[in-house]
Amino acid sequence: MKEYSTLTTKEQKTYDFIVRYSKKYGKYPLLTEIAKGIGITSKGVAHRYVKSLEKAGKILRFSNKHRGISTIEKKSLFLKSLGRIAAGGPIEAISDQQRIELEYLFTNKKSYALKVKGESMIDAGINDGDWVIIEESKKFYKSKVHVILVDNQDVTLKYIEKISSEEIKLIPANKAYKEKIYSVERISIQGYVVGQVRIY
Repeated sequence: MKEYSTLTTKEQKTYDFIVRYSKKYGKYPLLTEIAKGIGITSKGVAHRYVKSLEKAGKILRFSNKHRGISTIEKKSLFLKSLGRIAAGGPIEAISDQQRIELEYLFTNKKSYALKVKGESMIDAGINDGDWVIIEESKKFYKSKVHVILVDNQDVTLKYIEKISSEEIKLIPANKAYKEKIYSVERISIQGYVVGQVRIY
């Protein structure tokens, strides 16, 4: 699927006209109106641009409707950042204009949420009762917290260190818990933490 940034100049012009027309008239334009609106005479060429926009995921087409096109409104899920706060000493209050994009975390088809039980990862900032957002993956990364299935029955949240081709160490983020070594046959990596939600 072609991304928005890779639209040709004509395709972008066509899309912009469709959006303007729909906002102005409350309906979507016919192919003849699109052709006229973008300064061409060929209805066939306008049809080609519309098909390209459909392939790019910018519009939907309905063959059984008179004005059978519709733009796809993609609404981002985000939180507005109002600045920074110190967890140690105080800092000057600074307002910024950043937005924290949440759409990827909550709409990615490879992601799911798990509620944490236990305190083995508290030094990683993951507390009992927190929700962690997991992205499915069979790979492991030394710096990430992973979901690991042990012996096809027990699921745990830990750091991973590969000791050899035959052994893997599961590392907690709490000094009260011990590291454990398993043979690779006993371990199945389910994914890694990409986000976290704490409800008060």
